Amino acid sequence: MTFPRASLTRRGYSEEAVHEALRRCAAALIELKEENDRLRADMQRHRDWIRANNIGDGSSPTGVPTVDAVLQQARAQQAAEQTVSVAREQARNMVRAARAQAEAILQQTWEKNTQAADDGPQETERLISYLRQVAESLYVTADEYASKLAETAPPTAATTLPPGG
Repeated sequence: MTFPRASLTRRGYSEEAVHEALRRCAAALIELKEENDRLRADMQRHRDWIRANNIGDGSSPTGVPTVDAVLQQARAQQAAEQTVSVAREQARNMVRAARAQAEAILQQTWEKNTQAADDGPQETERLISYLRQVAESLYVTADEYASKLAETAPPTAATTLPPGG
């Protein structure tokens, strides 16, 4: 803050400007003290609610999970979601690799058939049919795996907040 100088007849700063600054500081301190008191009352209300619902002390089962149980379940849920994500990515990679392998086999078969026409189109059709069955089997396996993971994923934790929180 800067204060104007007092008139020439007095030394120091203008008394009125200093008093106004002090009034603003006092008002700000009063607001902060009231906010602090309100926050302390809210915190005490939350503590009382936690005690009333026997959360965390383990003395009697209330059906309300403890904070540690909620955190543990959240970590388990996160680990499960990460595992599912990794499994899905591995399944996608397997399908990509199978498609690439099928394309390579088809290309090799095509080249062999063009070089040796005496094998005939029946062998080519047989290989194409085989590769289609392999690809379909991979799709079915990936779908089954994804549905099993979805079934075994633990449910998300639902927590109850105290009144007013």
